[in-house]
Amino acid sequence: MSYKTLLWLVGPAVAIILLWVFAVYIPINAEAKKGQNSLNAVLQERKALETSMLTMTQQVQTQETLKKSYDEFLTRAPAVGRMGEYMAGVVNSAKSRGMSLESLSGQYGTMEVVNKNVVHPVFEMGIKGRFLDMGRFLEELSGQTAYGSIKQARITYDEREYPVLSGRFVIEFKALKERTRESK
Repeated sequence: MSYKTLLWLVGPAVAIILLWVFAVYIPINAEAKKGQNSLNAVLQERKALETSMLTMTQQVQTQETLKKSYDEFLTRAPAVGRMGEYMAGVVNSAKSRGMSLESLSGQYGTMEVVNKNVVHPVFEMGIKGRFLDMGRFLEELSGQTAYGSIKQARITYDEREYPVLSGRFVIEFKALKERTRESK
């Protein structure tokens, strides 16, 4: 077979294939890539929206938790005018733990005003009792709403009274200047 005959037999098939590739396949492939790119863009936007929604719901839950904590604090925290009654409860709690109160003094001159409605009165307590009883008492006290922090602590012992230790604790509490619900 000659070269011309081969060209006449194979040429039209190659031309049809090339025509099909350029006229049909390449435009369809380009449209498919465009569609895939737009789909990827939509999926990324969806992922960003889901992330932002998750963040917003977490923020709302955090705000609700903080609001509940603040409301609980407002209902349970003592007012400055009733701090004496609250401290009487603290003293009774210490006595129920098997400790005796040596001294209790309020240091209202050291109150810091952090919030316009909340003050931080500081009390110095002298307690006598066993070490584990003191620890339980302080742990119970730290779980209360009005507890702020222990500013200073010193525990001493006397060999004559060995199992009984003496402790001096400077404890900061949180109190309301006035109760909003009581004033209404």
